[in-house]
Amino acid sequence: MPVTDSIYFIAFCIFLFGAALHLRGIKKSYTLWVMSLGVIIDFYATIIPSDGFKSLAINIGASTAILTGITLEIIVWCLFLAAVFIRLMGRFPLFYFMITVIKVLWFIDLISFIYGVYPAYYQ
Repeated sequence: MPVTDSIYFIAFCIFLFGAALHLRGIKKSYTLWVMSLGVIIDFYATIIPSDGFKSLAINIGASTAILTGITLEIIVWCLFLAAVFIRLMGRFPLFYFMITVIKVLWFIDLISFIYGVYPAYYQ
């Protein structure tokens, strides 16, 4: 597994850890930072390879699964920004709903991206 794939999984796990802590009510401001760290790591793991760091590049084509993964990833980033603002406004039920939607979409994003990058293993 390339380094980039590992970084994506680590970012997702950090986000899940922060979300779990937040839902349990443990230091809610701290957990928002943990979730943000996961999203920022995911964002930079996507952006940095396109800026010329060839050691992190995956060198993939453009299949439907990859385009779905990229689209869902952009949606996840936008939803998380909206969720942060909703959290800061104090609308916790909507924030919890959005975090749940983000977790599901991010998981689908990871699975579709892996399926698109490694199609020979899954056919």
